[in-house]
Amino acid sequence: MKLLLLLAGLLPLLAPAQSRLDYQVHYSPQLAAEGLRVQVQARTTRPADSTYFHFANEVWGEKDLLRCLTGLTGAEPGYRFRVVPDSSRIVVYHPRGRDVRFSYRVKQDAAQYTKAQFSRPYVADTYFHVLGESLFAVPEALTKTAVEDPEMRATVRWVGFPPDFRLHNTFAAGATEQTFRGKLWTEFYRSLYVGGDYRLQQFSLQNRTVYLAQRGQWTEYTDARVLEAVRQALTAQRAFWQDAGPASYTVFLSPTVTTADTSWHGQSMKGSSLHQGFVLQSTNNPYNNWDLLRYILNHEMLHQWIGGQIGAAHEELNYWFTEGFTDYYAFKNRLRSGDLTMEQWVQSFNEDVLQRLYRNAERNQPNYLIKDNYWKSSSFGKLPYRRGAVFALWLDHQILRRSGYTRSLDDMMRELLHLCRQPGQKYTDELFLTLAQRYLREDISYEYQKYMLDGADLPLRPEDLVEGLTVDNSGKVPVLKLNGPAAPLRERYLNENPAARPMARQ
Repeated sequence: MKLLLLLAGLLPLLAPAQSRLDYQVHYSPQLAAEGLRVQVQARTTRPADSTYFHFANEVWGEKDLLRCLTGLTGAEPGYRFRVVPDSSRIVVYHPRGRDVRFSYRVKQDAAQYTKAQFSRPYVADTYFHVLGESLFAVPEALTKTAVEDPEMRATVRWVGFPPDFRLHNTFAAGATEQTFRGKLWTEFYRSLYVGGDYRLQQFSLQNRTVYLAQRGQWTEYTDARVLEAVRQALTAQRAFWQDAGPASYTVFLSPTVTTADTSWHGQSMKGSSLHQGFVLQSTNNPYNNWDLLRYILNHEMLHQWIGGQIGAAHEELNYWFTEGFTDYYAFKNRLRSGDLTMEQWVQSFNEDVLQRLYRNAERNQPNYLIKDNYWKSSSFGKLPYRRGAVFALWLDHQILRRSGYTRSLDDMMRELLHLCRQPGQKYTDELFLTLAQRYLREDISYEYQKYMLDGADLPLRPEDLVEGLTVDNSGKVPVLKLNGPAAPLRERYLNENPAARPMARQ
């Protein structure tokens, strides 16, 4: 008993100290001019007269975000501030002690953003749309711990917002006070906060609540049509992964630039995965493309698993998998859900993957250059999507054929999900290759090195594909073609028999 009491007394000293964080976000009728005022109260681990706070200067390729932060003000005399953009740092000089209290304002740094600026704070009189990492400063000590994704606790209060100014975020609907307990980088910061003239719809799926939060009057997209597309895609994906999902999940749909005429031909749309949801932003004009919206819905939802629960150890170096295999399953799950017919799946894969890959001047660049140029060039940015999708197609069909259509890449992906849910386990190429060898009874390290890392074109051959599908290699771009009736090909390709026992657990 004495030993237990001694250990209990030591635990607070052995456990990593955590800052206590309280935020108040204040409304103003002139939000565009004044911004969202955020009050911060932090209790640090030891007395000091200066404290570093983290406020991201770059998020998801958007740079110079500290331009959106203004009005730094201490809660009492004796406060001074220094902003260090290169370090994403706010230095707060304050009266010596453990309590630090100050405020700042988050606002747009331009009256109107361009169609390519997706991840900056949007703050107007009638609405706001701000990522968690661009709204909440946290003590830098929390971001510099030895733990890769530290646990934290914070209270957020929304002050003075009118009843008709709808509040919603990835953690709660309509809450004016929230207590967050979870991980800093993958949960608290990978979140989105919106308010104002958003329309909120919801449905229940496997006793889990799914929200659709959208604003703007869309050309081609009615609220009911978008909601049904969300339901169809998410139903198929959760069934595929055999996962009911989180208790709450939100799809956000927001316009960037809206025009009623044809002054700009085309559509600029981007989706980004969030904790417990994703955000889709798009230009809104007569060129809105319903098929593009459905594709991105399916792609971004998949990131809950690929790149989410199957977390990559090496970020951009693994994008051929986390983006490429996500892209492949965006097409395959659209076929599975009935969103695409077999004929449409073939046409879409030819046009959106194979043709765009082979027309990309950078298509044979090595993987390490993709890492270096991913955020700098759209050609490099899309390369891992299409290169990885072709590799996934090849691997899927190899497993199907060699197993006599009793297993597919689907089984391997669910196996990978199971493994990556284990504490401390992340996706690595070594783990991937080990699983692939078990499912194929063959080592594909050579193919992985040559086609994914070195960037050589992966040759698709008719004998590589399942019965009923072939490929025409007579031109510069390989073309998939049906080689028989569509219905049996669909059944064979989707392999919808009861799931086979995982190879790695035999």
